[in-house]
Amino acid sequence: MGEDKQDGSGHGGKLRFSTERAKAAQVLLSSRVSVPRGRSDVRLVAGLDVAYACGRAFGAAALVDVDGPRVVERAVSELEERIPYIPGFLAFRETGPMVTALRRLRYRPDALMVNGHGIAHPRRFGIASHIGVVLGIRSIGIARSRLVGEEVNGSLIMDGEEVARILMSGRMKIYVSVGHGISLEEAVRLTEAMLTEAGKLPLPVQEAHNAATEASKECYRGLIRTSVPSEAE
Repeated sequence: MGEDKQDGSGHGGKLRFSTERAKAAQVLLSSRVSVPRGRSDVRLVAGLDVAYACGRAFGAAALVDVDGPRVVERAVSELEERIPYIPGFLAFRETGPMVTALRRLRYRPDALMVNGHGIAHPRRFGIASHIGVVLGIRSIGIARSRLVGEEVNGSLIMDGEEVARILMSGRMKIYVSVGHGISLEEAVRLTEAMLTEAGKLPLPVQEAHNAATEASKECYRGLIRTSVPSEAE
């Protein structure tokens, strides 16, 4: 048998990563994605994002009440960065930090908004679908760039099917896709309700992005403080 393709050397704390095995897992799990019709009973939405610094992954979850909308709480996690970034395999890199932060929230969300794609993915199983299926919770993919398909009249089309809707936040494109357990129309409705500032991501994702970024900056600040000699030296 031939060897699996490997990405990541396994040195410096990084895990060896098999893209072939990861592809097989995505294809298998994609059959578990559900796309129900109709409106969902959603009040609390958690945004998820990850930032990197100092060889660490800082995951963040921001819980937002749809009524308002208003931020209810935030949580942050810090884990070792173990898997390199490979397009199409973001879930294997970022699910751990995201879910760890999510579990630190006091309240369980009714839906997730994940900074990444859902079914608008080469194997129809991006990180939003991955997390939604694994946790058994509604999920929506929110992305600023596309992996697949063609843009046609405000929709992203792959193999003749609409896999994402394109919204505008100021001049920024946002690709909204089904992750799991929600219809595209409902995902778009919730996203539009959370676009509170032009040029920004939907509030849950923007707040998670801000929290993760600030945590990563604190790591850099700590490195700078420890690397600057004191006057006594």
